[in-house]
Formats: sequence, C-alpha cells, structure tokens
Amino acid sequence: MPTSTDEAPAPEKAPRGGLGSKLSAVAIVVASIGTIGILFLFLTSRNDQITVVQPVPAQQDPAQEDPAQQAPATRAPAPGPESATVAPPLPPPARPTVASQAPSLPSASAGPAFDGQGFIDSQARCGSGEDAVVIARTSRAAIVICDRDGDYTYRGVRLEDGAFLRLDDVRPMPAGFEARNDATTYRLSPTELVVISGETLQSRDAMVEYQAS
Repeated sequence: MPTSTDEAPAPEKAPRGGLGSKLSAVAIVVASIGTIGILFLFLTSRNDQITVVQPVPAQQDPAQEDPAQQAPATRAPAPGPESATVAPPLPPPARPTVASQAPSLPSASAGPAFDGQGFIDSQARCGSGEDAVVIARTSRAAIVICDRDGDYTYRGVRLEDGAFLRLDDVRPMPAGFEARNDATTYRLSPTELVVISGETLQSRDAMVEYQAS
C-alpha cells in the first residue's frame, strides 16, 4: 500500500514591498537630509569668508607731480655789506640855552616912552633937582620914585584913565620901596606892585618894566 508522506508546507514568501522597501526609503530620506545639511553648511562657510574689498585711491606717480610743488622754496639772499644803505650820521644835539636869572622886561617902545627923569609927557616924572631912582611900569600903571637929597616921593599914573597919585611917605626896602597913604601901603619891587589896605590885599600886578639907578 502506498504510503502517504506528509509534505511539509512550503515557506511563505514575504510579500513585495514589505519591510525592506520601507527601510530603503528611510535611508534615502536620511541621506538626502544629510546632503542638504552639508550643502547648507558649505554655502554658509563660503558667505562668512567673503571679504569686503574697499577701493583704494590711486596714488599719483611721483614722476608726474607738479615740478613747482617738488622744488623747495628758495629765499632771496641777504644783502651783503656792499649793498646795505648807510644812514647819514645824526647832527649833534643842540646845547640848551641857559636863561638869564634877571626878569625879562619888554623894551620901552612897548609902552609909554621914558628917559632918565621918568615917563615923557606924564605926571609919573621927576622934576628939576630930583633924580629918578626907580622907573617902573605894570600893565595898569606907570610909577617913578624920585629922590631929592634923600627924600623920596612916589608918583604913579593909572594908564586906564590917567589918574595921578603922589605919596611923600616913602622908605626904601631891601628890594624896592614902600609908600604909605594912610592905611594903604604900596610895595614896589623889581617883580611886582602890591597894594595892601589894612590887612587886605587889594591888588598884585606883575612888573613889565623896572629900571633902578
């Protein structure tokens, strides 16, 4: 009798497109992502290495520069001793003139004329037998002191109106004469005529002409 042999069941074939296909797809995706990442890193590193180049101004060739700027400034030579101008020597300073100590009086032609007896055609004049010891004049009066044997008289004329004054109380002073008329005193000196009434100064006139014998 035939013997029936139990045949082992054949192994089942894995269906196509199973687990292997899925793994291959995942590997491709991972590889793609890695490639993209490497490319991104490469491009980024290239951008970081880009150097900004700034333009450099062109320098002028020294040979083409302006000769006027290259040549150093020259100074004119200082004049030698032969070309120097010599100033003429200055004249010596004038010696100062020493003024005389005596007061300067105008000449007789500047006022009324006078002679050895006093003023001509005036009451300020000594008579015969008298000597004029002083002939004087201020801007306002003409005065003469007459001497007769040691007796002195004062004779003055006011030039403004011709008023005449004669005083017999006259005495000499160290410099000039002093005449009295009651409380009024006339002091005649080579520099001035002073009139004092009591203790009050009436006038003080500078002398214009003064001659003493």
